[in-house]
Amino acid sequence: MGKYDLVGPCGDYCGGCGNHNGLIRQTAVLMREFTDLYGFEFRSKGAFDFNEFLKGLEWFIDLDKCPGCHQDGGPSWCEVRKCCPERGLRICFECDDFPCPKIEKVADPDTEYRYQRFLEMGFDGWVEEQVQKAEEGYERHLQRKVALNPSDIV
Repeated sequence: MGKYDLVGPCGDYCGGCGNHNGLIRQTAVLMREFTDLYGFEFRSKGAFDFNEFLKGLEWFIDLDKCPGCHQDGGPSWCEVRKCCPERGLRICFECDDFPCPKIEKVADPDTEYRYQRFLEMGFDGWVEEQVQKAEEGYERHLQRKVALNPSDIV
């Protein structure tokens, strides 16, 4: 899958999504390892149902990676996912009706900023910027860099 295949119709870049790139699963695996290593079952008695917590972690560990909207991933209810192909658009930022109620339902707080960057840079430049941000650890939905290395966490 190429970098252009990872551009969601809504303007999200799937390469920077923790559900697409495996960050969510990796985080759950690490948390599961920590629970065993540090004996959190004993420490959590009375605070919460530890077995339910483990059940939740296992759910995230077993979660399939989202393949991206172009491969039938993403939320099935998303209207933008259907609208762009119907209009022959690669991304809703190319639409004369942007922003519309469809995008407003799925917009992240930085959607307007990404739209402005798209207008400034054009499609190819904008995609390159998104790829670079993803490679540097920027998580699309958290809207910040994410690192599992404690020295990188701010």
